[in-house]
Amino acid sequence: MKPLQHDKVILFDHDGTVVDSETIALESAWKLTSEVAREFPGAQHYELEDFVKSFAGKPYREILKKIYPDSLTTLNEGDIDRLVAEEEKRAIERLSVEAKATEGTPEVLSYLRDDGFQYALVSNSSFQRLNACLTSAALTDYFPSEQIFSAHDSLPVGRPKPLPDIYLHAVKCLEAEVSLCVAIEDSISGVRAAVAAGIGRIIGYVGGTHISEDERKTRAEALESAGAEQVIERMQDLIELLK
Repeated sequence: MKPLQHDKVILFDHDGTVVDSETIALESAWKLTSEVAREFPGAQHYELEDFVKSFAGKPYREILKKIYPDSLTTLNEGDIDRLVAEEEKRAIERLSVEAKATEGTPEVLSYLRDDGFQYALVSNSSFQRLNACLTSAALTDYFPSEQIFSAHDSLPVGRPKPLPDIYLHAVKCLEAEVSLCVAIEDSISGVRAAVAAGIGRIIGYVGGTHISEDERKTRAEALESAGAEQVIERMQDLIELLK
């Protein structure tokens, strides 16, 4: 690896960006939600395809509050905590076996590392979930612990995207200049978090399998409306943008 020789710091989202994990995790969450609806009547029903479209990039706690508009009376905090823990457990079981890198990502990470770029992972997910995914996707060598930031575990209080806290924390820990950072995000909430943090350049990514080919144009427009400067379908295109 070359010594750091670029001013730009590349900050990657994880789920659906570096690791193609969204479909796996959301299918697991959807199945759990069907069980929850039997235990707690009144849930808003979603078919799997709509569930994936609606909740990609969102923590399960937030999903529960969306499917139960009256969640404060239907579910108490103890119920929500129990279900969030169950969703995490089930997702990790599947992701530790099924998670794969998004197409082209290993090549891009090799390029960044070999060319002396500083880069990191900035995610809503827990360290346990991230480690399970990175191990399954054979990406652990690219992300030592000091280059992984979790809104769930790195902050004194969990404050997930679209809040900017995890981006601001990562920038501070990396001793980077926020205006020189580049964020790569596949979700509207992630783009909004990067915008709120003042990240200098935001690139949307729509190459994950949770975004169908028919949906990519609409998703790209939504990411641009949220604040992405450009949108790519192929992770390899990031190299040319950075040049």
